[in-house]
Amino acid sequence: MATLPRINFTHTGTFCSDLDNMVEFYCSKLGFVISDKGVASTGHRLFFMTQNPEIHHQLVLFDGKPTDLPFNPINQLSFLLDSLEDLRTYYAFAKANGLGPIDQVDHGNAWSLYFKDPEGNPIEMYVDSPFYTNQPCREPLDLEQSSEQILAITEAMCRHRPGFQTREQWIESTRQRIAEQRVSW
Repeated sequence: MATLPRINFTHTGTFCSDLDNMVEFYCSKLGFVISDKGVASTGHRLFFMTQNPEIHHQLVLFDGKPTDLPFNPINQLSFLLDSLEDLRTYYAFAKANGLGPIDQVDHGNAWSLYFKDPEGNPIEMYVDSPFYTNQPCREPLDLEQSSEQILAITEAMCRHRPGFQTREQWIESTRQRIAEQRVSW
């Protein structure tokens, strides 16, 4: 029997009420570039967008979202950053450009900031921490502190919660669980 290959999640698509405004926001405020655009077979205009030259698109924006939905069907769009310094840079940029309110959160396994795009979709910019703790975990984060302070606070918090591991330990245990879970056909 063969085992199904690993899945790498790379992009999401979302419908927009004001497509042009959303494209402008993601390009000017989050630094995406348009990698392609066109009209789908359904007749919807769409824009493929990326920040990674090795990935054709990380986000696809479509027109056609109704304006009278009773709730926002998007829980959040999350973007992984390379470092705590990158998170600080986005935090300063978000503050300077009025993207608030901005919520700073220490999840133990990641440091995050949250704000909303023009259509109210929550955006999470985050960076992984070197620790793991059971989720959900939502503690305050102050990106005005030094990296050393943030690291010490997060480690102390994680060590006092159930399920503490280093990120490397968590990765290895998850690797083993995935190997055991592999679907064969």
